[in-house]
Amino acid sequence: MRLSFVPAQAGLASILAAMLVFAVVDRAEAGCGCAACVSSCQTYQTIEKTIYVPQISQETRIVNETICEPQVQERVVTVCRQVPETRQVTENYTVMVPQQRTGTQNYVVCKPVWREVEQTYTVSIPQTETRTGVRSVCRPIQVQETRSVTRNVCAWEDVPCDGSCGGHTIVQKGDYGVAQKGAVQKGGETVVQKAGCGGTHRVMRNQCITEQVPVTVWKNEMHQEEYTYNVTTYRSEPRSRTVRVCNYVNETQTREVTYTVCVPEQRTRTRNVTTYRTVSEQQTQQYTVMVPRTVQREVTVNVCHMVPQQVTCTVPVIAPAYGCGGHYHGCRCRRCCY
Repeated sequence: MRLSFVPAQAGLASILAAMLVFAVVDRAEAGCGCAACVSSCQTYQTIEKTIYVPQISQETRIVNETICEPQVQERVVTVCRQVPETRQVTENYTVMVPQQRTGTQNYVVCKPVWREVEQTYTVSIPQTETRTGVRSVCRPIQVQETRSVTRNVCAWEDVPCDGSCGGHTIVQKGDYGVAQKGAVQKGGETVVQKAGCGGTHRVMRNQCITEQVPVTVWKNEMHQEEYTYNVTTYRSEPRSRTVRVCNYVNETQTREVTYTVCVPEQRTRTRNVTTYRTVSEQQTQQYTVMVPRTVQREVTVNVCHMVPQQVTCTVPVIAPAYGCGGHYHGCRCRRCCY
């Protein structure tokens, strides 16, 4: 990327330089541009001139490139290591040796002491009492009452026949008819069959009668009566007795005991002690470094060349009114007025 950017900058600089040259040439050919020169007699002529046109082309160039390669090198370093050294050391130490000893020890014991004590106490004596109370008792009794009773009274009645029965007489409708000799059931009606209709026929008449009838009923009646019952009560009675009471008394006693104590004792022992000594030595160590190296390689770059080209153009020509050799209306341009 860096190698291809450098030729591009060079081509841009060449283009800018060519444009600057063309601007200077055009200004020289166009005149100074002052007011006196412009107001003079001006003509045009055709000329040929050479211009430079930029042209891009690709070229192959050899560039230098730096690369890093690993390289193994050697160096001498100082290394410290620990060297063990063993030596014998005699030291004194203390141990605790147990010993059995005998001594007198005082201790306290609780000794029981018994004594007789007169004690008063109260007892409850049960006794039975007879008491009288009143209670309610329910007893059934018979009572005579009068009640209204409605009953159906049926009776036979002889009625004259009007001749429209056709030999049959309707006695009663429904289920309340009374059976009679010669009666039949037709369509829920009791009919008395006769040989002909020539006189009277009997009809069952229903009649509801309400009357007062005496009845006997049982009713409950509450009575107050006295009764006796037994109650158990308790009577307090003081009594006395003799009991044994134990009291504890502290008493100091002496006894021989054996106990163990630890006595310090000095002893000597020899043991091996290992110490470490630091020793420095030189060692050769290999390490890897990145060594830069310059190599050449071919790259393709874009190059801008300025190619000359002939062109024809028309330019103005300024001629002074009075010729060259003096100022024209105060013009001091030496290039066009002298």
